[in-house]
Amino acid sequence: MARVYSQLSIKQLFWITLAVVLAVSPQLYRLPLWFFPMMVMVIGYRFYAQLNHLPKAWNAVLMFIALAALTLVIYSQGFGLSREISVTILITMTVLKLLETYVMRDALLVVMLCYFVTMTRFLYSQDLTLIFYLLGSAFVTTHALSVLNHEKSTRWVDWKQIKQTMASLGLAVPFAVLFFLFFPRLGSPIWGSPDIFGEGKTGISDTMSPGSIVELFMDDSPAFRVTFEDNKIPANEQLYWRGPVLWNFDGRTWSLQRHRNIRPAINSFEQQDVVHYQVELEATGQNYMFGLDYVLSAPSTAFLLPDSMLYSPTKINQLKHYDVSSLMVDRLYGNLSPFEKDLLLDFPADQNLRTQTMISEWLNESKQVDDIINRALRWFNEDPFFYSYTPPALEGDVIDAFLFDSMRGFCEHYASSFTIMMRMAGIPARVVTGYQGGIDNGGYLLVKQSDAHAWSEVFIEQQPGKGYWLRIDPTSMVAPERVEQGARQIMDEKRSFLDYEWMINLQESLDKYRFQWNQWVRNFNTSKQDALFRSIGIKHRDGSSLALILAGILLITGLLTLLPLWWFRRQRYHALQKTYLKLTRLVRRDRTLYASREQGIEHFAEQMIQQYPACEPHLRQFVRLYLNARYSRRVNQESLMSHLNRQLTRIRESLHQSKSKVR
Repeated sequence: MARVYSQLSIKQLFWITLAVVLAVSPQLYRLPLWFFPMMVMVIGYRFYAQLNHLPKAWNAVLMFIALAALTLVIYSQGFGLSREISVTILITMTVLKLLETYVMRDALLVVMLCYFVTMTRFLYSQDLTLIFYLLGSAFVTTHALSVLNHEKSTRWVDWKQIKQTMASLGLAVPFAVLFFLFFPRLGSPIWGSPDIFGEGKTGISDTMSPGSIVELFMDDSPAFRVTFEDNKIPANEQLYWRGPVLWNFDGRTWSLQRHRNIRPAINSFEQQDVVHYQVELEATGQNYMFGLDYVLSAPSTAFLLPDSMLYSPTKINQLKHYDVSSLMVDRLYGNLSPFEKDLLLDFPADQNLRTQTMISEWLNESKQVDDIINRALRWFNEDPFFYSYTPPALEGDVIDAFLFDSMRGFCEHYASSFTIMMRMAGIPARVVTGYQGGIDNGGYLLVKQSDAHAWSEVFIEQQPGKGYWLRIDPTSMVAPERVEQGARQIMDEKRSFLDYEWMINLQESLDKYRFQWNQWVRNFNTSKQDALFRSIGIKHRDGSSLALILAGILLITGLLTLLPLWWFRRQRYHALQKTYLKLTRLVRRDRTLYASREQGIEHFAEQMIQQYPACEPHLRQFVRLYLNARYSRRVNQESLMSHLNRQLTRIRESLHQSKSKVR
C-alpha cells in the first residue's frame, strides 16, 4: 500500500485536538468509564502517527473501531433513542474522527463538531459557571478554525492570530444578545421536559439513617434560594423548611409513607401569621419541594400530601421557581384516621428495650401528654447529651445505643430518638426532614445543604381522631445556637482543608452573581419575552410581527458589526495633518482647486494663491510653519501648532473678504 502522509501541520493538529479535549472534558463524569482511556489512546496514537509520518489506517479498521465503540455505548447506556445515548454517540464519534483527520476537509468537520459537542453540555445545566466553559471552548474551537484556514505563522501560539480570533468572537456578541432577547422562545425545551431529563444534586433524601444528614453538613453548596415579599425575612428560629416526612421505622432507617390523597388548603388563619415568598430550588433529582411550616396551599406545579409535604409530579432536574405562602406557626390543626394513628404508634417491639423500660417508668408517674413531652426534653437538656457532627457509629439497637451509651449525635439522632420515645408513650409522632435557617445574602435568603435538619412532629389528640400537629425540635434542647443562629455557629473545627471563613464568604459572594444570572438569564421564559415585546409595542406574536423582529435584529446587529469595523479601519490623522485638512476644506466648494495625495502642501498653496491673491502672505507663512513643524526636530510643536491655527484663521478671514468683494 502506498504511503499517504498527513497534509496537516503539527500545529494544526495540536489546536484541533485541544478543541476536542475542551469540548469533551466537562462531560467526562457522565460518560462510560471506558471513554477516557479510549480518548487518551486515540490522541496518543494520532500524534505518534503525525510525528512518524504514518499513513491513515485502512477504512475497514476504522469502521471496526467505530462499530466497537457503538457497541460499548449501547452496552453501557442501553438500546434506544434518548438524549443520553445521542450525546454519548456524538462525543464518541467526534473523538474517533481524529483517527482519520489527515486532510483539510476532515479537520474542518472535526472543528465544526466541537461546536455541537460544546452546546450539548447546556442540555443538562445552564449554570453561570458553564459560561466560562462556553467562552473558553468557543475561543479554542474558533482559533483552531483560524489556524486551519490561515496558516501563516509557524509559532504554536501566535498572539496576533489570537487577537484576531478574539475580535471575531467579539463581533458575535451583539448577535447573541439580541437573538437571546428577541428570538421566539419555545414553551418547553427541544429535548423534552426538563423535569424528565437533566441532572441534580440529591441533598435531602427520602430516607434517614444515623449519619445520613450529618454528611450534608460538610456540603456548603446551595440547596435553594428564597426571596421574601418586601424582604421581610422571619427570625432564624422560625425558618423550618419542610421536606420529606418520614413515618415508617424498621429499627434503623426511617422512610416515607405513600399517600393516595392530598391535603386541602388552609382557609382559616390570622393574616399577621402569613408570609409570602418565592423559592428558587436547585435540581435535586427528587419529587419533593420545600416550604416553611405550614404551607397554605400548593403552587400550581405541585400538590400537598396529607402530611403537609410539597410534592412535584415530575422529578426536579433543573432549576425550579415557585411562589408559596406559609402560616408561621408551630402547630396545625387536623384529623388523624385510625389507620394513620396505628402507623404513627408503630415501632419494633423487640428492640431498644432499655428505652421502653424508661418510658414505662415515666408513664407510671404520669400519663399526661404534656408531662411526657416535657420530661423527654428536660432529659436532653439536663443530662450530658452533646450535639456533634462527628458522632460515633451506632450498632445494634441504635436508639438505646444513642440514649444510654454515646449520648453524642447530630439532629437526626435526636429527632429519631425523640419520635420513638413518643411512640413508646402512646403519642403519635413522625420525623420531618428538611432545612433549618438560612443566610441573608443581600436581597435573598441562601439555604445551603449544610443547613439540613431533622425534627419531630407529634399529634396532640383533643378529641377522638381530632387535634393538632405540634412541631418539636429536640435539638434545640441540646444546642439552641443551632436553631437560633444557624449551622455555622456550631462549627468548632474545620470540616475539610478548604473550610476557612474567607472561603465560605467567597462562595456566598459568588452565589449573588449566580442568583442574578438565574433571575435574568435562566429564567427568561416565554412570559418574560412577551412582556418585553409588549414594552416595545408588539402585543401579538404573529408571523408578520416575528418576521419584522428578526429583520430588525439582522439590521441592528449588522450596523453594530459594521460600526466597529469602520471605526478601527478608518484613516487616522495626527494633529499636523488635521490642520492641513482644515486648510483644504476652506476651499472645498471651489472645483478648480484639488488637493491630491500625490501633490504636497506647497503645490496646493500655489494654486490657492493664483485663485485668491489676497491670501498670499498668510498662506506662505502657513506653509513655512507647516514645513518647519513637519520636518524640524528643534522646534516647539505646541507653539508652532498655535501659530498655524492663527494663520489658518487669518486665511479664512481673507477668503471671506475676497468672496465678499466678488459678490
